[in-house]
Amino acid sequence: MQTLKNKFKTLLFKLSPRLAISWGIEFPRKSANRQFLENAIFKYLDTWLNTASAQCLFIGTDKRSWHYRSRFQAKFFTIDNDPGKAIYGDLRNHTIGSATELTLQYERDQFDVIIANGLIGFGVNERDQCEALFAGLEAILKPNGVLVLGHNNGPSHIDFKLEEVKNYHLLEEFVPYANELDQPRYVFGDHIFVFLRRADRPQ
Repeated sequence: MQTLKNKFKTLLFKLSPRLAISWGIEFPRKSANRQFLENAIFKYLDTWLNTASAQCLFIGTDKRSWHYRSRFQAKFFTIDNDPGKAIYGDLRNHTIGSATELTLQYERDQFDVIIANGLIGFGVNERDQCEALFAGLEAILKPNGVLVLGHNNGPSHIDFKLEEVKNYHLLEEFVPYANELDQPRYVFGDHIFVFLRRADRPQ
């Protein structure tokens, strides 16, 4: 029965994304790391995205994340390399493009918050791709902005550590110290969330 419901929801998005959105169609089956993102992390990000002038970029779109933009007051942008997933992106501010070419799509110092979840190990798998990804993230993140990186670090996904990527160090890990978030990274099996900010931010 659940499979049939999900097929209907997916079909509705393909036929009429606007109608599906107006009906608030969601796909509620969620893993522990997805629940952590939608609860603890989003609650923390409320402090950054509680005004209409703030800007947030969500990299990667799918049926389980389309409604995230309604969670915040900020102006929401989405980007995904797969044209088929554009139906789950923001209706006005979605870009079909690569996470390794962010500076071609966005301005320097544009975003207060960037959420990049499920890229590394799922499409961005090579070291040179990661170099380009982090160079772009550093460039488009505001000096005092926040990057939430969710990635899979197991050997079945990538064969190197992110700490070995040179441009990873354009950013630095930090502890939010808010809403019981008291460490810079949280591990859920082989999925890791890391809080990052620009290493050259104003003091």
